Amino acid sequence: MKARWSYGIPVWIFLLILVVFLTTVLKERSSVSNLKMDTCESDAFRRQELPPQVYKELQKQADKSGNLGTFLTATMLHGNFQPEKIFPDAMPYLRYKKREFFLLRSCYEAIWADLRYFPVPSDEITFENTWLSPREYGGKRFHEGCDLFGQVTVSGYYPIVSMTDGTVEQIGWLPLGGYRIGIRSEHGGYFYYAHLSGYEREFRIGDAVLAGDILGYMGNTGYGSEGTVGQFPVHLHLGIYISTPSKKEMSVNPYWILQSIHKNIINYSY
Repeated sequence: MKARWSYGIPVWIFLLILVVFLTTVLKERSSVSNLKMDTCESDAFRRQELPPQVYKELQKQADKSGNLGTFLTATMLHGNFQPEKIFPDAMPYLRYKKREFFLLRSCYEAIWADLRYFPVPSDEITFENTWLSPREYGGKRFHEGCDLFGQVTVSGYYPIVSMTDGTVEQIGWLPLGGYRIGIRSEHGGYFYYAHLSGYEREFRIGDAVLAGDILGYMGNTGYGSEGTVGQFPVHLHLGIYISTPSKKEMSVNPYWILQSIHKNIINYSY
């Protein structure tokens, strides 16, 4: 007589089902092994290497569901932080690494969720990926931002607008950044605009700003005491920073963010 369970299922079928189930679980667990609590502090995360065409597809999906952060996080993880297509299925991560996934999602949202406009309202702006290139002023260091240049090289010509809604968190002179302003967005990203020739108005810490508001004008201030100008070409230095569990302030690469929103230009006459 063949061995059977009380419900009439042959043992070999039960074992086959069990093997398939365990194989699926192991495969899913293996697929999420790249996600850890400190993933948001990894070099791969900080590069923010999201191609514009993938970002565009993510936006289309998010417009239908409102889950940009979830889709973006799953896509970046599945694409080993260099995705070539979207991957909106977050279920394996939510099933086995829920806490880690929510943390990483909050970090991505701090960078991407509040974006509205390109920071210079002009279609003649150029920029390159100089993330972590060596710099020497003030000692050996690395470039933690992205520099944007215009065709017109006159200080004060191009207005600089806020990329997001937010709140003024820092304002005034820095020896390195010259006249700068820092805006904290709703999801926690810190957007840093430096080397300004001056400000659009007398901002104060705590002032609310809207995406598209003029903050100041592209200049060449910095690399010295207050009022120093002309130590380098006219440009905007854009920095983007977030907070993580172990880092109060961590820079990420703005290059791919700028690539993705470079057509989101608000119209100004100047």
